[in-house]
Amino acid sequence: RSSDLDLRNSKFLLTTMSTLFQKQRVLSVLEAPNPEGFTRMQVAKCLNIERSSVCARVGELADEGKIYTVKRGICPVTGYGATFITANKQVAMSLPASARAHRERAEKTGKLF
Repeated sequence: RSSDLDLRNSKFLLTTMSTLFQKQRVLSVLEAPNPEGFTRMQVAKCLNIERSSVCARVGELADEGKIYTVKRGICPVTGYGATFITANKQVAMSLPASARAHRERAEKTGKLF
């Protein structure tokens, strides 16, 4: 029926728009000039969205080549080991040569995180 199809299309459109909006919000946080980078949980807490949603959006951004790994460390929010990431190219280029080399190796193997 036409009304069922319209309802499904509108739900799909809302989901797509929500995803795009989340992606833009995540990217805007990760583009901040923070030399330490951010954990996914820090981004989730900052934006008040689920960590799993942040992970999905970061995955999409990583596929687009917009995410840089800064370091591994302890997340200040959870206290567990985490990867600190950024989308700020200046921060990424200011990393030591060894960190940049690690990123290049990770890109070649397809294992960014």
